[in-house]
Amino acid sequence: MSAQERRLAAIAAASADAFRAGDYHQVRAEDVAERVRLPRGAEGGKGRSAVWLYNEVRSRRVLVALAVKHAFDEFTAGDGAPEPPRSLLDAQRLVTAALRRVARFHQVERFMLAQVRLGIGDISTSEKRPSAGQVQPVWEVAEVYGATAATGWEGRVTAYARYLAPRLELAALTVGVPPAGWATASAERLSELAFRSMADDPEGPADRQAAALCAHWLARDLFPLTGEWAERLHAAERTAEFTERTGSGGPVRIRALETVLQVLDNSPLLARAAEVGGELTDLLAAGPHDPLPLCDVTSRQGLALLRLGDLPGARSCFERSLRVAGELPSPADVTSLSVRARHNLAEVLVEAGRPAEGLRELREVGEQRARDVPATGVTPAWRRFTLTRQAMARAASRAGRIVTGVTVAEATLADREQRLGPDNVNTASARVTLAEALLAAGQLAQARHHLTEALRLRTQHLPPEGYWPQYDAVRLAEIELASGFPAQAVRLLTGVTVTTEWFARQVSPRLGAEATLIRAMALTASGEPAQALAALRALPPERPVRRAQAAAQLALGDATGAARVLASLAKDERGMDDDFPGQAERLLLTARAAYALGRADESEAASAALVAMGEDTLDASHPLVLAGRLDLALCRLGSGEVDKVAPLLAPLLDRRPLAHGRPPLSDGHPLLAEARSVATRVGEPPSSTPEDRLWEDD
Repeated sequence: MSAQERRLAAIAAASADAFRAGDYHQVRAEDVAERVRLPRGAEGGKGRSAVWLYNEVRSRRVLVALAVKHAFDEFTAGDGAPEPPRSLLDAQRLVTAALRRVARFHQVERFMLAQVRLGIGDISTSEKRPSAGQVQPVWEVAEVYGATAATGWEGRVTAYARYLAPRLELAALTVGVPPAGWATASAERLSELAFRSMADDPEGPADRQAAALCAHWLARDLFPLTGEWAERLHAAERTAEFTERTGSGGPVRIRALETVLQVLDNSPLLARAAEVGGELTDLLAAGPHDPLPLCDVTSRQGLALLRLGDLPGARSCFERSLRVAGELPSPADVTSLSVRARHNLAEVLVEAGRPAEGLRELREVGEQRARDVPATGVTPAWRRFTLTRQAMARAASRAGRIVTGVTVAEATLADREQRLGPDNVNTASARVTLAEALLAAGQLAQARHHLTEALRLRTQHLPPEGYWPQYDAVRLAEIELASGFPAQAVRLLTGVTVTTEWFARQVSPRLGAEATLIRAMALTASGEPAQALAALRALPPERPVRRAQAAAQLALGDATGAARVLASLAKDERGMDDDFPGQAERLLLTARAAYALGRADESEAASAALVAMGEDTLDASHPLVLAGRLDLALCRLGSGEVDKVAPLLAPLLDRRPLAHGRPPLSDGHPLLAEARSVATRVGEPPSSTPEDRLWEDD
């Protein structure tokens, strides 16, 4: 605490005593000054002079503002830290309770606050004279009493702001992440409003005053922060609470919770959606057996759990949905909803690291769904089919079938553009899938273009802190990392919502962990492997995390530690012949670790195994296979086997289009640039065609 803050604190205590004892117009500066107690040598027990007091505060408005601050801090000194609310109604109750505390303070300190009400608008005679040149003193606004004095000079009472701010922050965190300074600004506004309304109506009922002020805060500050969906959620939660409080059972309670779940499905709050879905499932299962809504709710709960990263929970929900679908009386519903459950189970397989198996399931589902799809128009049958085709593109890319992934993703995007238009949010979703497929296929410039276009559109239509806009941000960072710009990837994933504790708690811990993983990989590529390892240790030890750990250890020069991690990974992969890109990355790192340890034979064997995957389980043009070829070419170059370099580099340098209409690597890809450099070193530079020259230079 600074010396000025200590003086203001003493003045605040003295001012509170003075205005508790006398009417505002009868309390003189001398009355306050003589109550000030500050250490001052032998006269430490004595007060100060009115001149000294004037030099410190310059205005009676500051005196009364300090007085109410001191008194309120005394009143709330025993209040503990509040519990974080779980729902928007809990948040409303938290803020209302804080405001009720303020209202109770007004009842207890009614006389003093009546004097403050008179004094906060007082203007001295010297201030009214233009010739007086009254200048505001300089206070340390970062400190408690300094900030109170500064706002008091302006005629505002923000004495309750420091009490309200952390509670408003907790309330806001139930629906979003407020920007820096938002809670403080909101608390100061609410403090001033609470003081004016309660001081002007001292007979008002405390509960009603607090509830009315909280309703104002919700409409004025919270709902504009989050968007319209939070207001709809508040209304839905109130209805659901009313049905619970009144004991309305069965269908009434179910309908109320269905409304809450419907709002949550379109909000960032996936954790709450899964929770409400579970409660609704239990109610539906316990009541009269109606399989159709139970099938629907278990499916929606499973989707929320899938995005949260709870794959066993999601699988359980989808399997239950599949069982319930078999009990439906209508054969058409049985077929449609069973196929939906199979589609969702296939997506769980893809997320669980079994993309090839998931792709096989999705192909079967796609064949069934394609039967009733009209050539034009937007119908439920087409919507179901296009979702399966989009999932097939993702699964193919993750399984290493990158040419198929790009081809299917392009066809899906073209179909949606034709039926929905280019600016539809579902068209943007297909564009994200195409960007992911292009990234996996080494077409980085096009991947960046499609991703940024989709990100712009989805941010306009969806809550920016929600799952999908943050998913797009993670994918964009991944593209920048693959493009050879790791510092840009680090920047994109620093201080963003997806990396916050709130996102991990309310939206998706899985996506948050993925963002941390990509940021750690970017740190390694940026020359900061020690920071990367520290971040990776905080993540669950899944296979992608362990591969990133091995890469960071290699960058640190700890090839022995990297080899140990990779050997452990190889053991875990036995019997798991599905995640081929993951196995390819492990082989690539194994070859590099063995080479760093001087084990040329082991390095050669790992590289050869990786290249062989391009003849069987992965597309030959997969960037990991091409990276293995480049590493092997560098080994050959180092051992003097120059004649074996060109055949290894040929697939990287090939500019003929593949089945998806593009060469194996896009221009500007780091692998292509390095391959060209190696080819030049061995005396076989890539040929230059007239199309490679800039026309303006002719």
